[in-house]
Amino acid sequence: MPEPRFTLALVTSADGFIARTPGEPPQVWASAEEQDLFFAEVAAADWSIMGRHTHAAADRPERRRIILSTGAGGWRRPTQLWLNPEKLGPSDLAARVGAVHPMRNGLILGGTRVHDWFHAAGAIDLVKLTVEPISFGAGLPVFSGQAVADPVQVFQAAGYRAITDEPLNAGGTRLVTLRPRGAAEG
Repeated sequence: MPEPRFTLALVTSADGFIARTPGEPPQVWASAEEQDLFFAEVAAADWSIMGRHTHAAADRPERRRIILSTGAGGWRRPTQLWLNPEKLGPSDLAARVGAVHPMRNGLILGGTRVHDWFHAAGAIDLVKLTVEPISFGAGLPVFSGQAVADPVQVFQAAGYRAITDEPLNAGGTRLVTLRPRGAAEG
């Protein structure tokens, strides 16, 4: 079976934060257009991968999820596997869930430490970044150690390049698609 492809789907404030506080769900501040895109991405993915705070912010028992947490692991529901990522890499995930449903397309949903884990492994194949025209001033960053910054610049500094940048609505929400520098198109 081929290696799965991993897409990081996230919404940020204009100053580069994914939330004001842990557990704050994006639907509190994200646009309807962003939420429509998000739910389409979730529906198209074989598995969603997230941390425990992201999972708790929008628990969906019916969805296939891998929850990364340093706490106790194992299957907690028939479609939800908890794993400690400390001794694993992204390439190990497909084998862990394949008996339930194959993983061809994994959707990375955050939070910060999950982004860090995939980025450190060089396993983010595509980024679907929605930038909302709102500033938080402080909050949870895209990557650990990040300062207040334009989120596209955060990704560029981390080694990604924008391939599209398009408006989502008249209010200023944008969808930016990025790939790792040097990655082939497609």
